[in-house]
Amino acid sequence: MEVRINKYLALCGVASRRKSDELLLSGGVRINGRPAKLGDTVNIEKDIVTYKGEQLTPDNKFEYYAVNKPLGVISTAKDEFGRKNVVDMVRSDHQLFPIGRLDQNSTGLILLTNDGDLALKLTHPRYHLPKVYEVTTEEPVTDGQLEKLSAGVSIYSKKTLPADAERIGYNSFMITIFQGMKRQLREMCKSVGLTVLTLHRTEIGPIKLGNLKIGSSRPLTKEEVMMLKSE
Repeated sequence: MEVRINKYLALCGVASRRKSDELLLSGGVRINGRPAKLGDTVNIEKDIVTYKGEQLTPDNKFEYYAVNKPLGVISTAKDEFGRKNVVDMVRSDHQLFPIGRLDQNSTGLILLTNDGDLALKLTHPRYHLPKVYEVTTEEPVTDGQLEKLSAGVSIYSKKTLPADAERIGYNSFMITIFQGMKRQLREMCKSVGLTVLTLHRTEIGPIKLGNLKIGSSRPLTKEEVMMLKSE
């Protein structure tokens, strides 16, 4: 059976298929001793694939975790500055990576896995996976601002998709968004004159944070994984 090299790397749990392309460009991946290129194929039964000298084999045991990310922890797969990373919060024999991101100054739910195909699917713009956040702001929130956020606002010269914003308190609200632009909610709030104080994610698609304590993690149930795959 032959598969493209980026899919093979995802099957091995090295990275998502999108991130695998970056690994290929870095030159650290080899097929039968020669540097691998974008578009190469791998014969799973015959070819030997290595990354930084270590042989890679497809990982049939996928793992899925929900993490309640604390403030100050980053959610990128790798960091050259040695900052605390969300992937270090889960003990696993597999190389886990986050599905999507949650910036350093935000808290709450983030998912970790070694299932590259699922990670790629859930982060692809076409799927519009809903994500729910609780937001507190420096300024009081007006009904007009909530209406603008719900209708979509212009950030990065592009209008955001319609959202669902609902007041919690005089300077707090809950919002559901359906895309994952960089620092999207902070920029959305800025565009309507609001300064974010805290940003806490409580839901990703069918997965809810529930009573999971800050800094803790739990494996997803089989039912939750099935629901994610059916999104």
